[in-house]
Amino acid sequence: MFCDVIEAPQQQWLSKLQALAETYRLGNYSCHILLSQEQYRVFDTEVPQVDEQEMKQAVRWRIAEMLDYPADQAIIDYFPLPKSNRANSTPLLEVVSCNQAIIAPLLQTCHQAGLKVTVVEIQEMALRNLAFLLPENTRGIAVLNLQPNNGHIIIQQAGALYLSRKFNIGYNQLADSALSAELQMTTEHDNLALEIQRSLDYVENYFAIPPISSVALLLAPNRTEAIVNNLMIHHGITARAMDLSAIIDGDVILTDALQNSCAAAIGTSLRPYVEGMR
Repeated sequence: MFCDVIEAPQQQWLSKLQALAETYRLGNYSCHILLSQEQYRVFDTEVPQVDEQEMKQAVRWRIAEMLDYPADQAIIDYFPLPKSNRANSTPLLEVVSCNQAIIAPLLQTCHQAGLKVTVVEIQEMALRNLAFLLPENTRGIAVLNLQPNNGHIIIQQAGALYLSRKFNIGYNQLADSALSAELQMTTEHDNLALEIQRSLDYVENYFAIPPISSVALLLAPNRTEAIVNNLMIHHGITARAMDLSAIIDGDVILTDALQNSCAAAIGTSLRPYVEGMR
């Protein structure tokens, strides 16, 4: 496995991709695009009472008023949420919408660089794919991804996504530095634990399933162990670090910082494997 982060302004994307494609012969492989959280929206909605072939159009117009662009310009996909075991529960869909104006330039750039795009993935499913590799996959596990100033938790079981929640707590707020007051540190760690526990409790109560209590934290650039220990010792949350170098075969051991930057992209590459195993 080769993994790296290459930053470039948008006007240089094509030249950078062309150079990479030539160097690594990327045209011989499938290309997977990972959308950033700002590039799409996700909605929960009741399953429309229509035939399957009419479903995409039905959900398009159901979410039309919640979009900030015309519904006919939306690229729509959806997947069913697990059915709740509660009495009289309503089946729900997770609907994903992205403006064509965002997707089209990405596809065009990849095609011009000689890449074969086969998957356009969202952050939620990329993290789901990573969780699928863990030994707790069958009984269920939460995966926590902390970025500089925000976080994202998903809860899944055997590839079925139960919950995705984003929050404004990142590893910068959790860093133990001389610039952070002790009270602020305690508050941010408490807030993170609260977000995690609320998510775990919601899945247990809404879906009426046995509790999913394990949390795997994707590596932050530093102090991952301290964050895990705080969750376990001070908040009673069963947590552990998730080192992708120990899970995915590769000749190179990825640094913590590189894993933090590339985790979702690695999860995106796993889409065909996960879908084939489900």
